[in-house]
Amino acid sequence: FYKSFQMLLDMYPPKLKLASVACLLVLYVATPVLASRPKGVRVELASFYNPAADFKCLDGSNIIPFIQVNDDYCDCEDGSDEPGTSACPSGKFFCENALHKSLVIPSSRVGDTVCDCCDGSDEWESKVTCPNTCDEMGRAAREAAAEANKVALEGFNIRQGMVNEAKAMLDEKMAQVQELENKKAQLEANKDVTEKLKEEAEAPEKEALDYYKRIEEEEKKRQEEEEAASAAAEATEYFSLLDTDNDGTITMAELQLRPGLDTNKDGEVSEDEAKFFLGDRETFDMETFKEAGFALLKPYLELEKVDPVPTDDAEEVELTPPVEEYHAPDHPMMTPPPTDFDPDAPDHPMMTPSPDAYESEDYTEENDEDEEEDYDISDHEEEEEDSPKAEEVKEEASKYDEKTQELISNAEAARKAFTDVDREFRDAEREIKQLKESLEKDYGDDRVFAVLSGQCFSHTDNEYTYKMCPFDHCSQKGKHGGSETRLGGWGEWTGPEGDKYASMKFTGGQGCWNGPARSSLVHLHCGAENSLTHVSEPNRCEYEMHFITPAACKLPPGAGHDEL
Repeated sequence: FYKSFQMLLDMYPPKLKLASVACLLVLYVATPVLASRPKGVRVELASFYNPAADFKCLDGSNIIPFIQVNDDYCDCEDGSDEPGTSACPSGKFFCENALHKSLVIPSSRVGDTVCDCCDGSDEWESKVTCPNTCDEMGRAAREAAAEANKVALEGFNIRQGMVNEAKAMLDEKMAQVQELENKKAQLEANKDVTEKLKEEAEAPEKEALDYYKRIEEEEKKRQEEEEAASAAAEATEYFSLLDTDNDGTITMAELQLRPGLDTNKDGEVSEDEAKFFLGDRETFDMETFKEAGFALLKPYLELEKVDPVPTDDAEEVELTPPVEEYHAPDHPMMTPPPTDFDPDAPDHPMMTPSPDAYESEDYTEENDEDEEEDYDISDHEEEEEDSPKAEEVKEEASKYDEKTQELISNAEAARKAFTDVDREFRDAEREIKQLKESLEKDYGDDRVFAVLSGQCFSHTDNEYTYKMCPFDHCSQKGKHGGSETRLGGWGEWTGPEGDKYASMKFTGGQGCWNGPARSSLVHLHCGAENSLTHVSEPNRCEYEMHFITPAACKLPPGAGHDEL
């Protein structure tokens, strides 16, 4: 050792020999500790296991001689004195697994005849021989990692393009907002002008229409008064007709004299029939007759003028029916046979005598075809529908003089101009609001996920077709048809701390029967394309989706700028 130490010192310049000596001494002292690291101890904890000193439990619960480490008896509460045995239930065993990933397993698995470490170090005391598969497993893991890095790098390169696309798209939306704001300001000014013009045009129109309205109301009132006077005069006439004794009242006996009040047609007017017309009164005077009796009695009294009272002679005539040759009763469906009926001709429902017009020499089949082509039921229906409207418009126009009609036309034009500008103004406001809401959304780092906004991605399994539209909604629909069920609307990013944009949540979907509203959790994975790969329902009305996208890719460790 001394000769080797001297040779190493000779390799360094004089000024560095002192520092070199110190470093070599540290390595010399530490080498026995590392070399004597007990089974199952992690490399970073090796300094706590010094064979030259007593062992202090890592949780400070006890101090024991080092010889009691890995003696298959648990002396420390945290099990740190038995890393290489199964004595402590809370102990941990470290698998070094050279050429592969190191692994920490519960100490209870040590010596259980099952090979948990690929290097077989967990079965060091058992009689089981564990083959070392670390090299093979490490190679497969390295290949898988290389492939994953390749995909991640490809996806990251695509992501860079998505970042640029997202920036251009959002910049365009911002420009649209500015353009719409300018348009809105101009429309607002036009709106004020057209509204003022509308009010100016409506003022004389209202004055003219109010004038005609007063005239119409006066005319209506005059007509009502005339009709009331005519009705009163007619009621007075009928009252005089019924008041046979001219005493100013109509009695039950006087009503019984009128054959038109014989409602059951038995030849006389009974007291009950007369009482029906009197109601709860004993008699009618002029006022009560006008108020209640006239309207009820008038239809019956008018029948007396139409249907004359039958005479005795007429009754005798009716009782003696004329003697005529008997014939079968007529029936609505019975049609007389044509005069030129030919019994030998075939019986066909379409056989009818040909009209004389068909014998005209001017008639041709071509003309018939033209007529059929020109005829359209819908055309006639439209004409029929339009004609009343045209008449109404003509009647409406004829109500007003030319000057008033001009005022109405001017007001209508002003109202239309204002309505058009106001509609454009509200449309611009709505578009601005939608664009601003879109710009305010959280689109992730570099706002790369903005590219996915407005797109939808589908996945179909054995039963349903699922649809996921980022920043909008999720839904499902039966594979063979049916209505679409909403599985939630855009909620928020729900990734873990440090990786917020790893998952997105959609909430407030269509409610389940006797259950909660449907919701969806979408997990994002790195990939070279956008694709919805898997959908499941782990809990009732709670859906999980897996979506791969370049937007979720990060630069793989060790990848340089030359590879981008």
